[in-house]
Amino acid sequence: MNTATFFISTGRCGTQWIARTLTELFPGALRVEHEPLHNRYQPRTLLAADATLESPDVQSHLRQIEQTLETCSYVEVGHPNWSAIPHLLDYFQGRVRIVHLTRHPIPTSYSWVTHGAYQPPLLPHLPEKILLSPFDAGVQFPEYQQNWAQLSPFEKSLYYWSEVQALALELQGHTSVPWLQLRFEDLFNGDGFYRLLEFLDLPAPTTAFANTKKIIDQYHYLTTAPQDWRAITNHPHAIQLAQALKYNLEQIDDQALKRRYLAAG
Repeated sequence: MNTATFFISTGRCGTQWIARTLTELFPGALRVEHEPLHNRYQPRTLLAADATLESPDVQSHLRQIEQTLETCSYVEVGHPNWSAIPHLLDYFQGRVRIVHLTRHPIPTSYSWVTHGAYQPPLLPHLPEKILLSPFDAGVQFPEYQQNWAQLSPFEKSLYYWSEVQALALELQGHTSVPWLQLRFEDLFNGDGFYRLLEFLDLPAPTTAFANTKKIIDQYHYLTTAPQDWRAITNHPHAIQLAQALKYNLEQIDDQALKRRYLAAG
């Protein structure tokens, strides 16, 4: 039976690479999409108790997936669908699989800062990039409302990371669908990709596979403002979730972080 596999993630964790690599390795065997709706999933609204997937864009997308499943399996990677996952589990009941893709909260949050998250936009007519707010309906950590205005963009990105992980872990504990928890770090420095292929019932490449060393990031930006990543110590939810996902602060290379995300000069 053909299945629909959805990734739940925060973004900035290798989804472009996954989509490109699966497409190149298995042309015609499955349909792979990277963020097909972008923010038309309306991710900030789908945590509400009365939320539905009734928008015309989403309904059209679901019909296209249904058509795909008549001939092959479907894989959707990217981050805007993260809060839609509970609804997608119901919609594709019996035909759905989930990959919970994680990355250490500090580089994830640093990367989102380079993308302008929670900062004034570069042009006045553009909206601020608010990934999620503690004032949105259905969030798990509304206590962030109390000092939201005082938090840095990095800390607000940590909040977003925490909300996504908390939802994913909660769903994993309450569903019996096939579920794979996959770390970005294992994807590129371990057996993560082969575990993903096994989960998707896809054969491992017959030749040596070196693509895990090839970075695919069409949107690699830098920031001129150093981020105090040690502010994570003020966010117990983030630390607890990081520990649950086997991340710790000792894994952070301060200089490597600056080389990757901080513009020189």
